[in-house]
Amino acid sequence: MSRFLVKMSWAIVFFSQTIWMSASYASPKALVIGIKDYSYWSRLQNSRNDAEDMAKTLTDMGFETTLVVRDAQGEVNSQRFTDALNQFANRLQANDNVLFFYSGHGAAIPNDNGSMDGYLIPSNTPTVTRNNKQAIKDSAIALKNISETLSNRIDPDTGSLLFLIDACRNEVVNKGADVVEESTPSQPLSKQVEVIYATSNGSTSLDKLPTDTDARNGVFTRIAIDELNRHKNTQGYSSDAFFPAVKTKALQVARAAGKLQVPAWMNDTGKESFVFVPCPVGQPCVVVVNQPPASITANPDKQFWDEIKTSTDANDYAAYLKQYPQGAFVALAESRRDKYTNQASSSSAILDSLRIDTKAKKAMTAEEMIAERERNPQGTSIYESLSLKNTSAEKNPRVAALRLPNYDNKSPDPSSFGGCNNLVLDLNQGTLNGLVPTVSQAQVKQYLPCATGDTEDGEVYNYGGGVFFLDHDFFMYTGKDFIEVRQDFKGNVTDNMMSKSKAEIIARYGIATIDNGYKLFFNRQYGCLRFTFNGTSVKEIGVYSASCEQASQIK
Repeated sequence: MSRFLVKMSWAIVFFSQTIWMSASYASPKALVIGIKDYSYWSRLQNSRNDAEDMAKTLTDMGFETTLVVRDAQGEVNSQRFTDALNQFANRLQANDNVLFFYSGHGAAIPNDNGSMDGYLIPSNTPTVTRNNKQAIKDSAIALKNISETLSNRIDPDTGSLLFLIDACRNEVVNKGADVVEESTPSQPLSKQVEVIYATSNGSTSLDKLPTDTDARNGVFTRIAIDELNRHKNTQGYSSDAFFPAVKTKALQVARAAGKLQVPAWMNDTGKESFVFVPCPVGQPCVVVVNQPPASITANPDKQFWDEIKTSTDANDYAAYLKQYPQGAFVALAESRRDKYTNQASSSSAILDSLRIDTKAKKAMTAEEMIAERERNPQGTSIYESLSLKNTSAEKNPRVAALRLPNYDNKSPDPSSFGGCNNLVLDLNQGTLNGLVPTVSQAQVKQYLPCATGDTEDGEVYNYGGGVFFLDHDFFMYTGKDFIEVRQDFKGNVTDNMMSKSKAEIIARYGIATIDNGYKLFFNRQYGCLRFTFNGTSVKEIGVYSASCEQASQIK
């Protein structure tokens, strides 16, 4: 489907408002936190860069900036997060202008009243599973607590507080008795706090675009930094001018790459918006306000619809329905969603049935056969011509690499071959329930129908993309062709190697091909076997289709 770039023209209205700064004015202060490497949640691509670059930008604008990212102590866990917050709060004065910036994972967790509270996720927060809501809440940092900790130090008549939150607000990680969403819901935090979210409720904050090559920052943060840098010398520059520009540009950049991201703004303080560049002490200055037309301000439902109304992607209409379930265009959105979903399904089925192989199977390499198998998993000619029997496969590793999982072809239930109830990581074959690392995402989801999420192949985010099973603590990284299981893996590993020490691993497999101190890589017939240690014992095991040299370079 061809994508289009929506161009919006917002009138910029300038007006003067005299602001006199008192002689007791203190320098603006900022607390900036970025978390990239998570122990149990998916790894992020640019969040540490986001924090570092935002901290530099704010420092250049005159903020007294505190930056909290991974350092010699390790990643930002719950204790480091809490300590940094409290130490920062203790240095605040009543008349401070304070900015809190965060880039990382967020979560929405239901409270006792049935509504959702927003949390920010430190690096050590446990994975989302049924009935572990309290464990996550004990580790995560509530946005309301951050708000109260900072706003209690600020005089609402003389100081101000702005949150910039760059986190997703859409993915449901687990459904069950305890529902936990990877989200930061719109909610009043404090009458003193103004909040700008990187994306609207129910949507994704894009850490990286498919069109990005060397981008250091996510979409929202890169645009926010650019806007702040452009106006760092503009006295009176405020969030009234900042937010509309960031929203427009984020929408345009995302749409140009075939994505959707619409930042959101909450200002329930009853005061004027946050001023990034204050007036000099004792002098007046001009506040610049970028005010969109009344029709856009009053009707975000129509604005969203205008952005997607010519689209032929069913996902665009599904996104509209999720964000505006009572919107004016619901009936039309439902109709187009169903229409384009059915068209895509029908077209795919017809193309599969008509596909003609252009190359004789006997002339194909093993790698080409793997690609063909993933392209047309229902085809039979490859398997018939190779006679993939277990006896011959044991003698021929190239044939073994092509073998499909054992399952009952006559059963309508793909999980009949084992599914997620009988997981086995075979370190000798390099497979998980018979699935090799080169398996396609479609096959992973077919034979393991308990996935909790995925990112498309080709994304730098999450090791090239893959399918994730947070409830069972394993990951099928289809973009880089490797499988990883972690300490809480809900299955069995060959010879119970997950519980072994480094010495026991070496005794079993010999001298490692590559030893990175806390990682051991061993060449295997199928590719590479990797053990990662946490202290004295194994915490992760990975099997790769690539060589150990290639596997050790995957980041």
